[in-house]
Amino acid sequence: MIARHRYPELDADHEAGTAYAAWVTRAMDQDLYLGWVAESAGEVVGGAGLMLLEWGPTRNDPSPWRGRIVNVYTAPAVRRQGIARLLLAHALQEARQRGLHTLSLGTTEQARGLYEQAGFRPSGSELVRRTPALTSD
Repeated sequence: MIARHRYPELDADHEAGTAYAAWVTRAMDQDLYLGWVAESAGEVVGGAGLMLLEWGPTRNDPSPWRGRIVNVYTAPAVRRQGIARLLLAHALQEARQRGLHTLSLGTTEQARGLYEQAGFRPSGSELVRRTPALTSD
């Protein structure tokens, strides 16, 4: 379900979705991925996750752990009804209880206001380098 929320445009058996589903299962088994769902009439209509990342202490944060909010999803038919806000609040509460001081996330323009209202701010200092994935040709 989490992989389907993450990749709604892909077929259920697409390689990216199945790889993510396998990864998230392992991460949940290791208590490195915490997830919550919202249900309505017996159907899952939303979800959110909190990844725990062993980052190491920094000069501004003595905790070795950081959190990353991921996979915040609301079914199109029930968007703008506060479901994502409730799921995010739950994830933030869990982060507080675990002593996480630094949280990050990626967002779309559509969801940016939700996260900014929750205290997230742009951080323009990050650089990313990506190399091509290896293929088995």
